[in-house]
Amino acid sequence: MLKMTADAEGFREELERLRESDELYRRTLELSQQLVWTAEPRGRAQMEPAFFELTGLSPGEPARNAIHPDDRQQVLDSWHAAVESGEPHLTEYRLRMRDGCYRHFHTRAAALRDEQGQVVRWYGTIKDIEDQKQAELARAETEERYRLAALATSDVIWDLDVDADTIDWLDTESSFFGYQGTIGNRTTIGWWEDKVHPDDRDRVVKSLRRAFAGSDTHWGERYGFRCADGSYASVYDRGYIIRDAAGKSVRAVGAISDFTERDRAGAEMQRMQAELIHVSRLSAMGAMASTLAHELNQPLTAVASYVRGGLRCLAQGEGSPSHEVVSALEAAEAGALQAGQIVRSLRELVSRNNVVVKATDLAKIVSQAGLLAFIDEQAHRVTHTVELDPAARWVRADGIQIQQVLINLVRNSMQAMEGRSLRRVTITSRAAADHMVEVSVSDTGPGLSPGMEQALFSPFFSRKPGGMGIGLSISRTIVEAHGGRIWAEDSPEGAIFRFTLPAGEEPPKKETTSSASAQP
Repeated sequence: MLKMTADAEGFREELERLRESDELYRRTLELSQQLVWTAEPRGRAQMEPAFFELTGLSPGEPARNAIHPDDRQQVLDSWHAAVESGEPHLTEYRLRMRDGCYRHFHTRAAALRDEQGQVVRWYGTIKDIEDQKQAELARAETEERYRLAALATSDVIWDLDVDADTIDWLDTESSFFGYQGTIGNRTTIGWWEDKVHPDDRDRVVKSLRRAFAGSDTHWGERYGFRCADGSYASVYDRGYIIRDAAGKSVRAVGAISDFTERDRAGAEMQRMQAELIHVSRLSAMGAMASTLAHELNQPLTAVASYVRGGLRCLAQGEGSPSHEVVSALEAAEAGALQAGQIVRSLRELVSRNNVVVKATDLAKIVSQAGLLAFIDEQAHRVTHTVELDPAARWVRADGIQIQQVLINLVRNSMQAMEGRSLRRVTITSRAAADHMVEVSVSDTGPGLSPGMEQALFSPFFSRKPGGMGIGLSISRTIVEAHGGRIWAEDSPEGAIFRFTLPAGEEPPKKETTSSASAQP
């Protein structure tokens, strides 16, 4: 009797353990949001009621009817292959819900085998992974935006892991300084440090380390970066530093911009500006020398005449003139004549008009002059427009000198408009008579006073306080040296300065001869 009681007690304890195990299993499935299903050895599946409640299928209706039509065949093929091989079944697909929408699910199934290794039953789970899929999609969209941003800016995007000491480079179609396709998407920080120019390396690396060690959120440096071909690109590198709750830097994301062409263009602009300044100085010296030559030549001529007259008087007087007086007057005459010769030589040199004219694109002249002339137009609240006649595109000119003319005219116009509510400069061109091209620079300033049109181009005449009055004189010298003329007009809106240049012909394009056509 006691034995039967003990057996019954043990049986109840075993049932209780089974119930607890079943409850634990059920709770675990509920918490993991998974559905359980089983299948016969040959693959016929049996779904639990919760599956039909979730999908809205009728009990007994094939589960495949709830699978998205585009995914159905792939799921069935994968399942049949698992049944044939006995290998675990893993697949993802979209499942239709009761409300008609589709959600992503992941199915996992494994075979239960007997002692002989034969499959006796399949057990599987179905897990809702819609949130995971949406997160992956959002991440993919973000990465795509980064990629498109990198393509739009030609920047190289990087993601630096501080603890791992690695840099992930965003996969981009840009050349990545020639390393594209040769280094993969991940390198060590040391790889990047090695590419920094030796003259910049210590400064740049220390700057980055200080930013990581401190509390900064942004970092940026200019340096030289060694390209795959051994040359160095001028780059600007900047990044955003991500820190943990304790303030420790853990990650940084940034971009490298190639400033090589920008720096080269800046250097070219500086060279062009220096050349224009040089031409301006030479022209100013020429104008001043021409004026001095004109003003001094007359008194020197008079001095020489007076000296010659004195010598004649002495020669006609009674008695012999003092040898010292004669020698002094002869020396004075020689000095005056020599001075006159020097002045005439200087004037001849200045008036020789040594300009190198050739067929030049007027649009290019205007564009390059505008880079300097309008460099501070925003600060002066000035706007400008350019309206060039395509039929008057080519002129015969020294491009550098004509740029100087345009810069002088534009700067004068901008200064004349100070204090005006409307400040606009317009540059136009048109074909003129006698195979000439007319260029005009107009403004919305106060205009010209009566009778000022001719005086404007006189040397040392200026309406500006402190002005030297040589800019327009230089411009006239340059234009006339080209065979054109320059003049000013008043208009209802302001002043207009016009000048002409000989029209040119478009240079013939260089013909390239293929190797095939070059054969005899």
